[in-house]
Amino acid sequence: MKSFIIIVNVLALSLVVILYYSQIELNFLTEAQASKHSIISNSVVDVTFGKIQGLGPTSKVKIAKETSNVSGMGLKGVDHSLGELRKAQKLVHQEKNLAQSKLRKVLGQVIPHQYIVVLKDAIKDPQLVANNAIVRGAIVPFVYNNAIKGFAIKIPNKLLLNSILSNPEVDFVEPDVKVQAFSQIPSTGYSRVGGLSSVDIPHSQTSTNAAIAIIDTGVDLNHPDLNVYKQVSFIPGTSANDDNGHGTAVAGIAAAEDNSVGIVGVAPGARLWVIKVLDSTGTGSISTIIQGIDYVTQNAKQIDAANLSFGCKCTSSALNLAINNSVSAGVTYVVAAGNSGEDMSSWTPANNPNVISVAAIADSDGKCGGIGPPTQYGPDDSLASFSNFGSKVILAAPGVDIYTTYMGSAYATLSGTSMSAPFVTGAAALYQSLHPGTSPLQVRNALIAAGSNTSTICDGRGHGYFKNPHDNEPLLYIGNETSG
Repeated sequence: MKSFIIIVNVLALSLVVILYYSQIELNFLTEAQASKHSIISNSVVDVTFGKIQGLGPTSKVKIAKETSNVSGMGLKGVDHSLGELRKAQKLVHQEKNLAQSKLRKVLGQVIPHQYIVVLKDAIKDPQLVANNAIVRGAIVPFVYNNAIKGFAIKIPNKLLLNSILSNPEVDFVEPDVKVQAFSQIPSTGYSRVGGLSSVDIPHSQTSTNAAIAIIDTGVDLNHPDLNVYKQVSFIPGTSANDDNGHGTAVAGIAAAEDNSVGIVGVAPGARLWVIKVLDSTGTGSISTIIQGIDYVTQNAKQIDAANLSFGCKCTSSALNLAINNSVSAGVTYVVAAGNSGEDMSSWTPANNPNVISVAAIADSDGKCGGIGPPTQYGPDDSLASFSNFGSKVILAAPGVDIYTTYMGSAYATLSGTSMSAPFVTGAAALYQSLHPGTSPLQVRNALIAAGSNTSTICDGRGHGYFKNPHDNEPLLYIGNETSG
């Protein structure tokens, strides 16, 4: 009877071994090329982009050696081996769960089969990691080397995604998400913030020695009122020339030249770095936005401020990480709060704590006091009805009926927080031109300190607050910087 029990246990052990290795093969099979798996003695299989590697001493599996005399194998040895196999099986499950935990959940409109892969900081060459995925059928449109280490990827199936998640060089992976330029509402605000275009403010300078990155739909490269310095497009098949109008409008508010033509920007004549990340419909992806930020970070020593007049009601750890690293590299980021008339705490990238998020006010006469005619988006000197709001808003700026540059060497009148953000971007660049070497945090604090607030007494011109039912963020004011 004892021999019979031993034989049954040996058979059970054999079955467990077979099932164990079958499970490994089922869990880690990545592609047709990996159809033949060799069982590595005393190790657990780990697949990294299809490469089989030992996991080290802590992963080793002991299998009891066969003896010529089956009846000589004690029940204790069989039980010990079964216990070791259970431990190994548990380890496999733990490693699988660890890999799956790298896949972050996101909010927003997910782009099918498209992901952002963020590598660990120690990785020196993200391209080498990306190449391993490319040879297995993945498409890698962008490789990030500066703002983050990683790449964007389009994958043919989940097997490849599983192999990426199992790669120890990968920090996390998140689905790619669509973003949208905040809608333009065709419908004068420079005087309201004390800018150079105010007829009551003397011009202390006519050209700003600063550089602004317009990360948007591109810019009209031939517009006579814009100083385009560098240009790049990350939208396949296009140049950086604006095919939507949004980016050109943003650029004019921030930096139109003081040349007696058209309008004057807040930082007139600043060098514009045109970075196209949104297509002709004003739509783009988080992965493309990160590529634009990666480019800015690569050139951080030459760029003072960057404008982001777009966003989504979504989440992205990768985008936040890229922005944070770019800010650490010395670039001030200004972001539109959004045009949904709601708390902006769930809107990305405006809710990033290291950017300057901007709400829009309605101003009809360029003066404080609220005595101008009403606008279609609220009374004079009030928070615009479309503007997002909340405790995460840092500054407010004019955003209704803003006359600015437009594609086709033209001009247009537009409304939206997309129009308020570049007022602040221009102000940030102007401040840095007058105070070289200041950090993004110093710029942010200076603009907050200079802004009009609830205690500011209206001077009859632009210096004074507005009707704000929410958190009383300062209203941008740069008259003290631009007056002679």
